[in-house]
Amino acid sequence: MIRARFFRIEEQWNVIYLPERPNGFAVFLIGNNGTLVEKSTSDWEHHPEKNQFLHDLLSRGYTVIASSLFDCHWGSPKAFELFEKLYSLVLKKEILNQKVHLFAEGSGALIALRFLQAYSAKIRTCYFVNPCFSLKSFFQQEQENKLYFKRLKKEIASAYDIPLEEVNSQTIEGLSPKFVGGVVPPLSIHSHMQEKYFPLQTQSRPFQQTLATKQIYVNLRIHGNDKSFYKAAQSAFPFFKKHEVKL
Repeated sequence: MIRARFFRIEEQWNVIYLPERPNGFAVFLIGNNGTLVEKSTSDWEHHPEKNQFLHDLLSRGYTVIASSLFDCHWGSPKAFELFEKLYSLVLKKEILNQKVHLFAEGSGALIALRFLQAYSAKIRTCYFVNPCFSLKSFFQQEQENKLYFKRLKKEIASAYDIPLEEVNSQTIEGLSPKFVGGVVPPLSIHSHMQEKYFPLQTQSRPFQQTLATKQIYVNLRIHGNDKSFYKAAQSAFPFFKKHEVKL
């Protein structure tokens, strides 16, 4: 049995998973669009490999936190503000080290980027799996996909509270989160070579190069043919542990 506490912030369901033997550290799971948390369960429990990852985090003593963040959030300010409130609430209620681990998948990386820019001192590490670092790049990529592109525009308009007719590359360039520099905690990026949704060539690689121009070097691990979520995620365990020596 998983011990969990479900609660709502702004009508959005959130969950705190509680380990049997807490190690004092928290991991915030920032899911891709559509990674849901509901009244008494979440997609982190339903997906077999994510469920295994969650259980392994708990068995190592981590307190694990997740939220729906308005479902199709696309890194929007309102989703980020909810994440800020979630962080503050959890750190007030639970006995935890104030510096937390972030684990972001897909578009969850956009929320992590906002948090990184605003609260880098509160982050112990950031671990990314097949991340979306550039909403503009993804938007331009999806223009070729006529069927999905209409839906994408509606999702972005809803997430960012802007009229549908204003959703274009120029607008997104101004709205979406970017990395502008500053103090950066340890980062680890894991991208599948055959990832088509958020491809290595347009997402992780350019982000790595942007960091390098600022003399910030990050571990970018490229995975081969096996698109297993767990294989990409399991390196988080030693990565988190390595950066817990200094409290």
